[in-house]
Amino acid sequence: MGTIDPARPHVEPSSPAAPSHPAVTAVIEITDTVALPYTTGLQRVARELVSRLAADPDRSAVGAATDADADAAIRYRPTVWSVGADWYRDLTPDESDRLTHPGSTMPASTALAERFPRPAATAIRRVLAVPAMRDLRSRARLAARRHAERPHLGLVLPPPDRSTVLLDLEAAWNDPVPRDLLLGPWTRAGGASAALIADVLPLMRPEWFDSVLVRDFTRFILGHLHHSDLFLCISERTRLDLLDVAAAHGIDRDLDTRVIPLGSDIVERSGAAENPAPAPTRATPQLPWAGAVPVERYLLMVGTVEPRKNQALALDVFDAVADAHPDLGLVLVGKRGWKVEDLIERIERHPQAGRRILWLQEVDDDRLGELYRGAFLSLTPARYEGLGMTVTEAMQFGTPVIASTAGALPEAGGDAAEYAGPDDVAAWVELIERHLTDVDHHRAAVARARAHRPPTWDDSADAVRVAMDDVFGARTQAALHG
Repeated sequence: MGTIDPARPHVEPSSPAAPSHPAVTAVIEITDTVALPYTTGLQRVARELVSRLAADPDRSAVGAATDADADAAIRYRPTVWSVGADWYRDLTPDESDRLTHPGSTMPASTALAERFPRPAATAIRRVLAVPAMRDLRSRARLAARRHAERPHLGLVLPPPDRSTVLLDLEAAWNDPVPRDLLLGPWTRAGGASAALIADVLPLMRPEWFDSVLVRDFTRFILGHLHHSDLFLCISERTRLDLLDVAAAHGIDRDLDTRVIPLGSDIVERSGAAENPAPAPTRATPQLPWAGAVPVERYLLMVGTVEPRKNQALALDVFDAVADAHPDLGLVLVGKRGWKVEDLIERIERHPQAGRRILWLQEVDDDRLGELYRGAFLSLTPARYEGLGMTVTEAMQFGTPVIASTAGALPEAGGDAAEYAGPDDVAAWVELIERHLTDVDHHRAAVARARAHRPPTWDDSADAVRVAMDDVFGARTQAALHG
C-alpha cells in the first residue's frame, strides 16, 4: 500500500453531509475488535467501552448542565478500516451485531491443527506460529475482508478536519494501515488523535512475544507517541512505562497521559442486565471432570496461553498440592498464544488432563461469569500486567484472588488480594495451602473480595468522556463559535 493521504481517500463518500452538531466527532477505531472472535483482553475493553460511548449519540458531556453543553459534547462513532476504500467507514448492521455478540468460532490456525492427531497437530501449530506464516495469514484475512467490503462503500467517512478526533481503542495488530503511516497525514489534515494504552510490553520485553506482533506494536505505539494528543492509560504503572518508552526513543514532546479505570462487571450479552451481586453460596458450574474422585473445589486461571501469563506456575502449584487434596481441580481459560508449544504439550499430556485439569479455549461472557463465581480461588501469576482485569473480575463475583507482585497487579487488587512473586512457587503453594486448610482464613478472603468495589464499565466510559472533553473541548467550542 502506498502512503495514506487522509485528505484524499480512494473512494469518495456517498453518505449525507455531517449534521451541524455535534461540533466534534470521535471516530472510534475498532477494526480488529469487530473482525476477531476473541472475548478477552483488549477486545473486551474495546467492546465494553464502545458499547457505552456510542450507545446514545445524543448523550451530553459528563456533568453537562444546559442544552448548549449537550450540543457541545463529543459524539462517538464506531468505525472500521475499509480495505476496498482505503479509508474508515461506519459499521454495517452485521458488524454491529458481531461487536456486541462476538463469535465463538476458533481461529483458523487452531481449528486446522485440531483436525489431526496430537503429534501432527503439534507440528502444524509450530509451522503456523512461524513469523512468516503469521504474516501470510494476516494478509489472507485482509484479502478476504476486501471482497466483503465492496458493497458497503457508501458508508465511507469524510476526510478528517478540526472537528474529527481518532479514538484508537485497540492495539491494531492486524490492521491494514500502520499508525506511523496514518497519523502523520491525519494530523496534517487537521484531525486529532487519542489512544488507549493497555501496556507497552512488546517494546519492554520483546522476547515474550511473536516477532510479527512486536513489529506491528512498535509501529502502533511510536506512531501515537509522535502524533497523538491524549493517552488513556489503564494504570499508573502503564502510564510510567509509556513515558519510559517515549524517553528511550528520543520523544521529548510533552505527552498528555491520563489514567482511566477499567470495569470489572461482566455483562450478559444475551440479556439486558448486568450480572447480579455474588450469590451468598457458591454454585459449582457443570464441568466435564472425569477423575475417580469428584472435584469439589477448583483453582481458576483466566488468560491467553502465552509466556507472560505464566500458566506454567499454575501447573507447578497444582502439582504440589494435588495429592494432599484429591477433591481439588484446576481450570485454565484462554486461547492459544505464542511461544508456548512446550507448555501446551505439558497441559495436554498431563496425567490429570481432562480428569482434574481442564483447559477451556472458547468461553463466552456468561460462562466466564459462572466459572468466576464457582471458583475456590482465582490465580493471576503473570510475569507482568498493564493492570490485570482477571483480578477485578474475580472479586466482582466474590472470589478470592492470589496474584503476582509484577507490573500493575497490586494496583488492581489493592488490599483485597494476596500476592506472591511470579517465580516463587513455594510462596504460592503456602498461600493456597492455607486457603485449603484454614477455613477462617478463606472466609476472610471471600469477605474482602465481596467488599471490594472495583470500577464498572460505566465508570470507565465516563472517565474517557471526561478526558476527551478536557483535551478536545477547545476544538468543540471553536467549531461551535467559529
